Amino acid sequence: MHTHRKILYWLAFSDGLALLALVFVAVPVKYLLDQPLGARILGPVHGALFLSLAAATLSALARGILRPGLALLLLVGALLPLGAFFADYRLRQTYPELRP
Repeated sequence: MHTHRKILYWLAFSDGLALLALVFVAVPVKYLLDQPLGARILGPVHGALFLSLAAATLSALARGILRPGLALLLLVGALLPLGAFFADYRLRQTYPELRP
């Protein structure tokens, strides 16, 4: 149970970083400097992290490891550029064992 929450935390954090890099670095570079390589790399990385986070969140919800409200916050937060970090913060508040 504890390990599953840690995996959720790291997936949400990694997805948040990938989304920020995609939105604020790769996409502007693609359109302003006509260099699409960053978006070609970060797009699939973010997609894989998002799908992994969604699967892990739904799995934790089905097993009763995660409360429904927090699961919804993780899924919605992953769609917003800074939402994943807020969801991480709430996850660490709810489960103190995740704090460093």
